[in-house]
Amino acid sequence: MPHKKEESFYQTLGNEIQKKAGRGLDGQRLDLPAVIRKLRKEKKFSGVDFCRKAGDLDPRTLTALEKGRIQNPSIKTLQSVARGLGITVSEIFREAETEKEEYFYAGSQKGAYQIDFPRHGIKAISFTPFTKDFFCGKMIFGPHKRLDQTFFQHRFPLFIWVLVGRFEITVEQKHLVLREGDNLYFNGILKHFFYNPLERESVFLMITAPTFL
Repeated sequence: MPHKKEESFYQTLGNEIQKKAGRGLDGQRLDLPAVIRKLRKEKKFSGVDFCRKAGDLDPRTLTALEKGRIQNPSIKTLQSVARGLGITVSEIFREAETEKEEYFYAGSQKGAYQIDFPRHGIKAISFTPFTKDFFCGKMIFGPHKRLDQTFFQHRFPLFIWVLVGRFEITVEQKHLVLREGDNLYFNGILKHFFYNPLERESVFLMITAPTFL
């Protein structure tokens, strides 16, 4: 039976993002209820005080809004909420945008997620969440593992910085040996190969924008 071809890094990451995002990143709904509730509590307003300050906002409407029972509040309702908060409607939306994970994420050395490529003997650990705009993460190569350009090939720049071990890298006709602390910048469309010549794992940091979708 022929061996099933393994997906490229970009295909696998794209599939993971779609599964993680559900409806897709572009279709994510802003969590206005949580943001409005957070902003009101930051100002230390009770529900009644807030509605009084808003002018014409019914307390039952505020409760329904903060609990998510009103999914698409009217402009009039949003204007009342903004008045009660002492800000503009656009500032409410801006606050909601910055609450989304792809705009703000505080991580650790464990990373946001990991993808394994067992046939290639490598692992990808991303320090950034699932987003279309940017990728920063570690690529961990097992002993004597290699990759050709079909794995990372795309028409965008790649920045690589060796963290652990050593890599032999060929870009077009140029052969390079990168040791810990060395780095490389090139366009992913160029013909390239990566090889870990060591008996232990080698690791490089990779940054690219946009990501691999």
